[in-house]
Amino acid sequence: MTATQAVAAPAKCETRCVHAKAELDRAPSLGETARISFEVTSDVDLKGVRIDADVPGIARWSTVPDGMSARDVASSVPTDFEKVGRATTTTDLSAGQTVRFQGAVQAVATGTLLISVRAVAPVNPELNSDTFVAAATIGADGKSSYLGSRAETGATQQIPAGVASTRATPWLAPAVAPAAQQRKPHSDDPPRAQAAPVCATGSWNYRDHTGTFRTSANFVVEAWDDDNGPDDLLGVALTDGNGAFRLCFPNDDFSGGADVYLKFVAQNGSWGVEFDDDPYNFRTATMNDVGDGRTLPFGAQQPTDPRYMRAVEAFDQINSASDWTPSDCWDADDHDCRRVDFNWRWDYNPANNHYLPNSDEVHLRANAPDFRSIVVHELGHAVMDDVYNDNFPNANCPSPHFINGESGASCAWSEGFPDWYQAAVFNDHEYRGDGFTVELENVTWGEPNWANGDGVEGRVAGALLDLADAHNEPHWDARTENPYTEIWQTFLRFRSSTFAEFWRQRGQAGFDVGPGPLAALYQNTIDYGFREPLGDYQTRTRPAPLQNQPHRYRVDTSVAFWSVVAIRPPANADYDLRLYDDPELRQLLAVSVAGQGEVDFIAIDTNQGGRPAGDFYPEVTHVNGTGDYRIQFANGANLLRPEEKFTMGDDNVVVARDHCVEAGTKFTVTATPDNASQDAQLFVMSSDGSRPVIASRAQAAASSTGHGPGEAEQVEFTAPGPALDCYSVVLVNKAGNGTYTLSVS
Repeated sequence: MTATQAVAAPAKCETRCVHAKAELDRAPSLGETARISFEVTSDVDLKGVRIDADVPGIARWSTVPDGMSARDVASSVPTDFEKVGRATTTTDLSAGQTVRFQGAVQAVATGTLLISVRAVAPVNPELNSDTFVAAATIGADGKSSYLGSRAETGATQQIPAGVASTRATPWLAPAVAPAAQQRKPHSDDPPRAQAAPVCATGSWNYRDHTGTFRTSANFVVEAWDDDNGPDDLLGVALTDGNGAFRLCFPNDDFSGGADVYLKFVAQNGSWGVEFDDDPYNFRTATMNDVGDGRTLPFGAQQPTDPRYMRAVEAFDQINSASDWTPSDCWDADDHDCRRVDFNWRWDYNPANNHYLPNSDEVHLRANAPDFRSIVVHELGHAVMDDVYNDNFPNANCPSPHFINGESGASCAWSEGFPDWYQAAVFNDHEYRGDGFTVELENVTWGEPNWANGDGVEGRVAGALLDLADAHNEPHWDARTENPYTEIWQTFLRFRSSTFAEFWRQRGQAGFDVGPGPLAALYQNTIDYGFREPLGDYQTRTRPAPLQNQPHRYRVDTSVAFWSVVAIRPPANADYDLRLYDDPELRQLLAVSVAGQGEVDFIAIDTNQGGRPAGDFYPEVTHVNGTGDYRIQFANGANLLRPEEKFTMGDDNVVVARDHCVEAGTKFTVTATPDNASQDAQLFVMSSDGSRPVIASRAQAAASSTGHGPGEAEQVEFTAPGPALDCYSVVLVNKAGNGTYTLSVS
């Protein structure tokens, strides 16, 4: 069948810029065919849009749409029945253009047919993609076949023999959901004296979108007596952390013992999965005429119909978030827990996944449970709304907005917190959506296609991740804290409208906002005055500073000697060094601009008559070139010996030694390398009346730099006086690895 194209005036790009739709002309019964029509519209110009139309294994393509090729693809998604017939094409779309396709499918088995049409662009797929699900029920004949799929109580069945279900998040300690809002047992049968109670045992399970069998915790289990009139509710319980249950109740039926069946209900006191206010529930087969004192082994149950599996998977993803969240309720200050209801259906196609603050409801698209990040991100909005007592921040998010793009400080906080929340729950540093994955943690300064600062939700999420996790990345992330204390307690105690406000409140709460935490923020391009500390002879290796984002440090002189801070750029790069007197970088003290491939340094004289010991603030700026540089601080505390050896390699930039002599004394200093790779440079710094107490390389009183690798450098200097004074001998390792012999005569 044919593919057609149409172009209309481009619409405004709102929550997404690509829109898919699909429709069956009829519901085929077993062996019959039906026409499938689908279309994809783009609001913007896009190249290389991939369009897939997946037909589950209970049907097959009888006519592939023109312009598409089809093949069978194995699938673990339960509603795909082990495979899909995937029709595929790739096309360019202009703004306002719609491409339309028609094909035909034949029903080869009975069941729920969920045909998925997906369009994904390679650029910004979180915005430039869409998935639409068209549903039909295939019956054995026309009477039992119909468009759509009716939501009735689902049946249950045993999971396959020999299969072991596992928890989806075994690293989280199981928590028990609140029992509030559960139905109370009721019966119209009078109590029977001395009737021994009956117990039902078993477990509740599901098969996730990867085909793995999982246990489902905190699902409501109800035991019912199947009566001729209204059924009696005998008892209610929750499945435990491993999905298991043991539910005991009186056997009061006078007709020969209760006829017991179980219902598994997707709703507890804190969350539920439903559609149109009806929580999903599943009914077992009935065990008739149960005798007193019996234990009824219902075994490992699961939904019979695969279309329900995503409902249980979403429920379990929310349960994982409940396990992680450090309180019985979403808000630790609540006495009556708020329940967040998730509206989902296998053929529900709202424009986007979203949370509605006014009703405490989340609406999920049909395939959202395949992406746990989506489900728990939306829950994160609900948790924030609950903790903030329904005073949800005015996010002012632009439409569209991106995880890696600038969206404004308020939007970045209200979206970045849920991004972090889902990552923390699943111990996963990625956000996985429909057609895209975004790395949240291993991105820093200079990352392509990423904006910088606290107006970017992905930067906010990454900062929260780096504050808490033990997976520390270069170059500034070295922080590991308990997320349940500093982060979560600040979140609970204050209402924040931006990440900057959250950070101020964190400090007000008495939590650490010093250099360590600031470094984790800086790793994620959020700079709240970070000045990286440099200790005595500590070397830092850092990437090239960006053009408009210098690297800033703090050094502390503590002794009455000369001290030196130095940077060594790559041979093909030029980075300059500045030194300030204040952390706000308003009082410039000195600048070193040695040029490409040269070591820049600034020396500070804290001897008597020099600069008092204290804090100083170096800044490294970019001039040209790329590549890592090394910065080192030599907090001088040693006098020059007649001869001393120094092992210096890639991580060693500078050595400083004081030499104190009377006025008029002439001395010669020699630096001799022990191999041909070493390139020494030698300087004498003086702060006599004609020279400053804080001086750059260019302001050295004497120097020797030109002999090159493997050659000695030598400086002769006569102390100018007028009295005893201390001078700094500065040895720079421009290149190479080995031992220098530094001597004075």
